[in-house]
Amino acid sequence: MLMNRAYWRSPEAYKKLETFDAPGFAFQFLNRNPEFVKDRERLQQMDRRGALEPAEVNAFARRWGLLLPDDKSSS
Repeated sequence: MLMNRAYWRSPEAYKKLETFDAPGFAFQFLNRNPEFVKDRERLQQMDRRGALEPAEVNAFARRWGLLLPDDKSSS
C-alpha cells in the first residue's frame, strides 16, 4: 500500500500503518526511499536478463538491513 503523498499529514492516511507488524512497517519505510527503489529496480532488471547472482542479492539485502550481520543463510 502506497499512500497518496498529498495527504501525508492526514491521520486517516496512516490508519493502515497501525495494522503492520515490524517487518511490514519497515518495508513501507524502505519502499519510500528513492535509493532503495532504484537499487531494487536494478536487481529486478538483472533478474529479467538472467544475470542476477546470489552474491548481488546478498549484498543488496545487507546494504538495506534485510539480513542480520550474523545471518548464516547468506554465506
